[in-house]
Amino acid sequence: MRKGYIFFVCLILVILSASVVSAGLFGDDSGKLNVDNLEINSNGYGMYDVTCDLVADKDFSYLEMVIVFYDDSGAIIEKNPLVWNMNDIPKGQTIKVSGTAYISGDNVPAKAEVYIFDSALSSDLDKAIFNETVMM
Repeated sequence: MRKGYIFFVCLILVILSASVVSAGLFGDDSGKLNVDNLEINSNGYGMYDVTCDLVADKDFSYLEMVIVFYDDSGAIIEKNPLVWNMNDIPKGQTIKVSGTAYISGDNVPAKAEVYIFDSALSSDLDKAIFNETVMM
């Protein structure tokens, strides 16, 4: 009889766990960013102005932007960490992002990948909470 009781309790726990997960109570809480008007414009001498409007769907304690520039063959020209960062980003508030990226040498980018992270000095691009390609 005791084995049946233990089995019944385990079965109930499995059913409850499955219903909690399917209800999304332990779902992804990473937050999303709505980014509009993303532009990268040359400012001369290898300097590029980066602007966009950002609205978060949850409060973030920190966000930062990284930009990777590529040439027309797809080779990386430059990776710019910390193009822009900000603390205490409130949910639903429009943030006017403005940053500066730099390319050394005479390289001319064909495209740029813009990444936004919710942790400081992020180097793993796969962990970005936002990513978009901008053709130059």
